[in-house]
Amino acid sequence: MKMKFNKKIFVFLGIFAVGVGLGVAGLMLKEKFFPNPSAKVVNVSQADGPLIELKEFLVNLDGGGMLKTEIAIEGVNTKSEEKIKAKELFLRDRIITVLSSKKVSDVRSSQGRDTLKTELAAKLNEVCKDEIKDVLFKSFIYSQ
Repeated sequence: MKMKFNKKIFVFLGIFAVGVGLGVAGLMLKEKFFPNPSAKVVNVSQADGPLIELKEFLVNLDGGGMLKTEIAIEGVNTKSEEKIKAKELFLRDRIITVLSSKKVSDVRSSQGRDTLKTELAAKLNEVCKDEIKDVLFKSFIYSQ
């Protein structure tokens, strides 16, 4: 017994497969040649000191809007982890104070986020006496 296959189905499946393949290839090429400037890859193995992950922050921005972020703090050496964890409540308060003083326009660009990281590191080092090497954003979402 012979089965009849409709040629339209094969044509449709062929066109569909080619379309999916081109879409995937296009996305891969786009990411290779035009990467997202706000997406930064951080290689954790390059960290010299310990990484201390803090719980999520959700703050109201100055002038309206909200910011939701997760932050990790890199200590200067292995001894700094204990000192940073002992002052975590004070560090969280300082982070909330700095973040809530920013406007949406301050955090919108990658340059603004880099400036914010530098300011946070300086303010946190005031609390921890130069035990913090870097501030890393694990996630960063804002709304107007």
